[in-house]
Amino acid sequence: MIAPKIPENEAERLHELYKFELLDTVYEVEFDEIVQLASKLCNAPMSLITLVDFNRQWFKAKIGMDNTETERNVSFCAHAILEDSLFEVSDATKDIRFSDNPLVTGVPNIRYYAGMPLVTGSGYKIGTLCVLDSIPRALNDDQTFALKVLSKQVIKLFELRTLNKDLKNVTDMQQEIMTIMAHDIRGPLSSLKSTYELRNEGMFTEEEVKEIDALIPMQLDSTINLLNNIVDWGKLQLNHLAGVAAVFNLCDLCNECIGYFLLSANAKNNTLINAVNPQITINGNRDGIEFILRNLLGNANKFTKNGTITITAGISEELVQISVADTGVGITAEVMESLSNKTWSRYTHGTSNEKGNGLGLRLIYEYLHNLKGNIRFHSKEGEGTTVVVSFPNGEWL
Repeated sequence: MIAPKIPENEAERLHELYKFELLDTVYEVEFDEIVQLASKLCNAPMSLITLVDFNRQWFKAKIGMDNTETERNVSFCAHAILEDSLFEVSDATKDIRFSDNPLVTGVPNIRYYAGMPLVTGSGYKIGTLCVLDSIPRALNDDQTFALKVLSKQVIKLFELRTLNKDLKNVTDMQQEIMTIMAHDIRGPLSSLKSTYELRNEGMFTEEEVKEIDALIPMQLDSTINLLNNIVDWGKLQLNHLAGVAAVFNLCDLCNECIGYFLLSANAKNNTLINAVNPQITINGNRDGIEFILRNLLGNANKFTKNGTITITAGISEELVQISVADTGVGITAEVMESLSNKTWSRYTHGTSNEKGNGLGLRLIYEYLHNLKGNIRFHSKEGEGTTVVVSFPNGEWL
């Protein structure tokens, strides 16, 4: 037996596979019907939709096969994804690659295999649509054409399934945003309107007017920040659907993001430090990382006074990691637990009584989920907080 080779683009291929979130999901009628049709058209007792994972192949749909997965090193499909068209084995017992394969020498006693690679829109082969038989044989031209057409339909179903899930996430987020807007934008604006009306009518003392004037900028900053997050989130959704990606310098982007906060940081006597290696470049959605950095820097500045906020980053072939560390008030054990459970309070006031709505962090979680990334918090109350975001390195969105 000859084990299948690993594709040169294996890391990217697996990343593409995992984006579909199909592995170990329940069986679905649409896919079951495709293998049934493939089996009938090819006159084959067995047909599978397979997904080739890191060390296994898993069956999204199957007919004539009891197993739900097999090891990758004995997989016929792991050989098939190395090809650009139909991969056919007429008689496995006479093929040095498979003659002593346990799937040939034992149940299900495979003799014939024909697999059409499932090629995504990005060109990655994540699995196959295949037919198998216990006797040697070959497909005719019509059967080969049918298998090719059906394999394309499988990919279209994968993409449609992902699109429906993305649309549901967008709809859920829109509903949450509308709820926040109704309270956090309409409320402050209505309050400002009433305040000015009462002020013009001479209803406040001079001392009260000074207090109001000091509070108005903070209310406006909070409202503007909320609007910026909503606009940016909309841009990210469009970029995600359009597949926007480009190579950019991470250090330069960090400097731009720091520039947004120089005035507010100076007002709180905070020092902003960019400690990112100037040589680090990333291939991806620049707007997405800018969005993450601006929100993390904003939160760090919000909960820090007379302190330091530092950005660092590391990169490997597989992973990008960005950290924003502050010397602020830190996070209580109760809030840390809520962050872990994603049930954080929307209203946590900063060191200068700044008001927040929690939307930025919620959107960061959402965006990192799309990247197959994560976010971690390390904090000690009274000493500061470090937030670390990480995501796969490569052509991510």
